[in-house]
Amino acid sequence: MAAISRRKPEQVRLERLLRLIAALIDTPRFLSIEEIHKRVGISRGADSAGYPENGAAAKRAFHRDMNELADAGIPVISGPVPGQERETWGYRIRKQDYSLPEMDLEADELAALHRAATAVRFDGVSGSEALWKLGGRVGEGTEAELAAVPVHPALADLFQAVTEQRVAGFAYGGQDRAIEPWTLAFDQGHWYVVGHDRSRDDKRTFRVDRIEGDVTLGSPGGFQQPEDAVGWVPIQPWKFGTETPVSARLRVDPEQAVWAARRLGQEPVAKESDGSAVFEVVVRSTDAFRSLALEFLEHAEIVSPPELRAGVVAWLEELSR
Repeated sequence: MAAISRRKPEQVRLERLLRLIAALIDTPRFLSIEEIHKRVGISRGADSAGYPENGAAAKRAFHRDMNELADAGIPVISGPVPGQERETWGYRIRKQDYSLPEMDLEADELAALHRAATAVRFDGVSGSEALWKLGGRVGEGTEAELAAVPVHPALADLFQAVTEQRVAGFAYGGQDRAIEPWTLAFDQGHWYVVGHDRSRDDKRTFRVDRIEGDVTLGSPGGFQQPEDAVGWVPIQPWKFGTETPVSARLRVDPEQAVWAARRLGQEPVAKESDGSAVFEVVVRSTDAFRSLALEFLEHAEIVSPPELRAGVVAWLEELSR
């Protein structure tokens, strides 16, 4: 497979800091270091944000991050974690301490914000309202749209269900579902909700744009989110396409085999003499599966079917011209 560039270390560190800030804000109580690590997630390689699996290394990385937040003036406070048998110190950010203060922006600053707000489009959502609150739009926007993020009508209800732990009901695939939503994730151009499907008594992932009709919400606190469900959740978009399902084989080098098993959520079907792992994957989206293979750079190879392999090779050759 042709190599693609990795993310820079500072990009990975910034993503981890943003996850840390989100975890510290989105809590009504102090969180222990262990709880914070679970919410931020575990690093899955040099190109993945999160904390190391090793406890001592994770604590060192956490304290470095806390020093960066302090240097940036972000108001993290500490206090005892409730419900512990022995005294445990925790951390949080009060939302009122982190809210945006009144801003007195100059015309050129508002103009720059206007251009930035028009560079990324959230379908059906405009950034104009926020700009008016800051003093109105000044100058021209930009036609150079850098990204478009779809917004589905169900997202607001699902976000409320996740944050307030409400059971969400909706129709999916012609069947009524009642799920305990754990998290929302955006991957490969689509939103997903992950949680416990009560009707199946198992963990399930649903693509939000395939939800049929309205979402109904239960009462707040309708379920207890499991501790190991908080944080990074691997989405598997190659399973959610509309193409005819194809059984593909992906060979992964020994040094990436453990990470591949975690990413795919399954064990290999075969091990080769050099330690390479072979995974059999059901593919319903060729583009998403191609992106999956490229996550491993030169350490993965699509073995079969031949037409899928040939299509990816042709795409890479065209990209390199």
